[in-house]
Amino acid sequence: MDERELIRRSQAGEKEAIEELLGRYEGLVYNLALRYFGEESEAADAGQEAMLRIYRSLPRFKGESSFKTWVYRVTTNVCLDLLRRRERRDLPLLETTAGEPFLAASSFLDDPVAYTEQKELGALLEQLVRTLSLPQRIVLVLRDLEGLSYEEIAFVLGWAPGTIKSRLARARAALRRKFLAHPRASGWVDRRLRA
Repeated sequence: MDERELIRRSQAGEKEAIEELLGRYEGLVYNLALRYFGEESEAADAGQEAMLRIYRSLPRFKGESSFKTWVYRVTTNVCLDLLRRRERRDLPLLETTAGEPFLAASSFLDDPVAYTEQKELGALLEQLVRTLSLPQRIVLVLRDLEGLSYEEIAFVLGWAPGTIKSRLARARAALRRKFLAHPRASGWVDRRLRA
């Protein structure tokens, strides 16, 4: 069924349409929450809360963006709320590494050494991304990991495009500094330069 028709039927309260529509985005919501939290159980909780908010907000979807971008916005807002609450409680943020690797290692399957190296590098980058400030981490996840355009990010976050670009530049620079200063990264860089 065409997504626009599915949305229309969902907004009219048709149960089967709602289930199908939400089912199409369940994986996206969970994976985005996992990028923010880095821990599967917290991502699952955040994903459930986001799906509930999407369901409750469905009648208010006006089509000002694509439905997918709107789902990103709702999910990001839920995750930001939860992360801010957690920061106020002074709990450590994102202690564990879980989920998909930051860098896809599947292209290295022919070379086990390169595959292992790429997986380790991805895990390190995931860990370092979670040390960025919340605004930097959010914009980096949406742009570099989820591939949203600047316009989509502006809709999701309600920020001006200039703000997005400057925060993204600062996030990338901070990540680069953290990476180059990390002891595990220096060995990887040295091996790459010798290759």
